[in-house]
Amino acid sequence: MRNRRSWTALTLLVLLLVACGGPRRVLGPPTLSMQEVEALDGRYVARVRLDSPASMPVTLEHFDWTLNLDGVQVARGMQKLSQSLPPVSGDVVRVDLGAIEALPQFAALTTDSSLAYVLEGELKYSAPNVRFPLRYEGRLRATPGKPGSYR
Repeated sequence: MRNRRSWTALTLLVLLLVACGGPRRVLGPPTLSMQEVEALDGRYVARVRLDSPASMPVTLEHFDWTLNLDGVQVARGMQKLSQSLPPVSGDVVRVDLGAIEALPQFAALTTDSSLAYVLEGELKYSAPNVRFPLRYEGRLRATPGKPGSYR
């Protein structure tokens, strides 16, 4: 009888300890992809998708970035961000790449030509307070039927 009570007490204690641990929180590096570059009000603006695998909400603070076209750095900047992402989700943010005149490589693109690019940088979360290096490589072409747009 005493052995049974000890076993029951030990089992309850283990169950309580397991229950107190709560769900495991995962904060992995986000992924980055560039969806489109388009000319807006005399500037090129990139629509950039950020996907977070975190099991908790995260708040984006800023993205320090560089853009390389055909292996040459052509632009850099810091984009302030303020959105929060729910667990395991993503969102599209706009990144101002600069004045149209500063990036003539885009205007030279056609639907038959392409341009290699690398968008990379560091994404800073304010909650939790962490930073992640990000990198995305691809090729851009003029979007058919949409002047000033490149995908």
